[in-house]
Amino acid sequence: MTHMHIPDGILPVWLWVSGFILMAFILGFSLLQLRNIDMKRKIPLLGAVAAAMLVAMNLEIFIIGYHINLSVAAGILLGPALGFVAAFIANVMLALMGHGGITVLGLNTFLLGSEAVLGHTVFFLLKKRLPVFWRAATATVLTQFVATLLLIGIVAVSRVNPALFGHEEEHAGAIRDSVRMFAAVVLSFGSIGWVIEAAITGSVMKFISQVKPDLLGHVLHRGTSAEK
Repeated sequence: MTHMHIPDGILPVWLWVSGFILMAFILGFSLLQLRNIDMKRKIPLLGAVAAAMLVAMNLEIFIIGYHINLSVAAGILLGPALGFVAAFIANVMLALMGHGGITVLGLNTFLLGSEAVLGHTVFFLLKKRLPVFWRAATATVLTQFVATLLLIGIVAVSRVNPALFGHEEEHAGAIRDSVRMFAAVVLSFGSIGWVIEAAITGSVMKFISQVKPDLLGHVLHRGTSAEK
């Protein structure tokens, strides 16, 4: 999971301030895109999806130190703009609960929001080519890989001890002072989590496409044999 659990005072000021500026720009742009959306229909769904993300992100696969985040599912269901808003809401609540400092909110929202945007985009581009399950699963794996590379980039430019970004104490000693080792750990253990999250996201999207296909109306090509 690409959510940094580091407390305030760790990241250099220029980095977390840049994160807030980037978050504010994308969030503002996303809100502008919502002017023509049926908000009466989308706001309840936004609340439900953000709540599901919050619950999922508090659950950990202990062996690999991975947290499911459902960010790709949020992007698919809500679209890229509302998906980013959902990521912002979930990260605000996590910060208030002590899962990461307030100063890292901008970067965390950027990471999670980018997953929602990219996940939606890949899922949409794969329509007609794959069944819903495999579209969602493929979008999840590709998105998590890209977002993890972004996380590694943040760790590298921060010049902070990479062990401080780890979720598991047993991993901390292995990645201390080494960005390369940090990258190796998060990519190897993370890839297992990506597959698990891909299976969950794919199953959820397949179920929704069968019982409530209108929720996927903006990305689902209905009536083709591939979706059955």
